[in-house]
Amino acid sequence: MMRILFERTGGFMGRRVSLNLDLDELPPDQALTLKRLVDESDFFNLTELPPKKAVPDGFTYSLTIINGESERTLKLDDSNIPPPLRPLFENLIARTRKHT
Repeated sequence: MMRILFERTGGFMGRRVSLNLDLDELPPDQALTLKRLVDESDFFNLTELPPKKAVPDGFTYSLTIINGESERTLKLDDSNIPPPLRPLFENLIARTRKHT
């Protein structure tokens, strides 16, 4: 069982969008894609980078992944998303656009 909780706030409009995904409830192809992106990012072992500098009208993110007994939350902004995590973020951001 894997759950992904994603929240994005800020930007020009200051909007808040969020997703709460239970991979067991998604179509199998979507669940496999998300699991692969989490695995490829090595999410549970990523080093959290400090913010570089404030980005005007930038976004801030909260990403929590629960995988069985493991749970981790990262708080990030546009300036410090680790490169291995970018494909997962792109997927999740695209999903927020479909839900709004």
